Amino acid sequence: MKRVLLATALMVGSLGIPALALASDKAEPVLTAQTKVLFDKQADGIRAQIGQGGRYQFIKDDEKRTVEQRLNSIAAILDKHADGSRINDAEKLQIVNAQEEVNAILAQRDSKRLVCERRAPTGSHRPVNTCRTYGEIEQERRATQDLLRQTNAVKSIERGG
Repeated sequence: MKRVLLATALMVGSLGIPALALASDKAEPVLTAQTKVLFDKQADGIRAQIGQGGRYQFIKDDEKRTVEQRLNSIAAILDKHADGSRINDAEKLQIVNAQEEVNAILAQRDSKRLVCERRAPTGSHRPVNTCRTYGEIEQERRATQDLLRQTNAVKSIERGG
């Protein structure tokens, strides 16, 4: 195992990519449903952060539906065992899989997630690291799309179309 990690670090280092970027890629899970009370609190927090201005505001509509479905499926299993009965292995597996799927979507769409690129600016051969949050990247992308739509609308009007 150590040899594989060392080989990977050497290979990554030779490509000019910082090896530390690999170690920090793992995000902390947002959803860790241990009890019904803890789950309800976490699910409410996730739902609040998915809205406009929230940490996960850039989540896509289909991902939003998936997150909601998985949260509902976990809630159903935990409600079924609210009387203290044991959760069987198949249900535990369903909960873990649903949690993993929710956590993967939220980690990908987290506005605070740092995204770093290493590239040479125009006119230079020296690569430079540039780091921005996913939220900044998405806001810039959406602003650019809006500008292009407005520009195309103006051109269409000018042409008489």
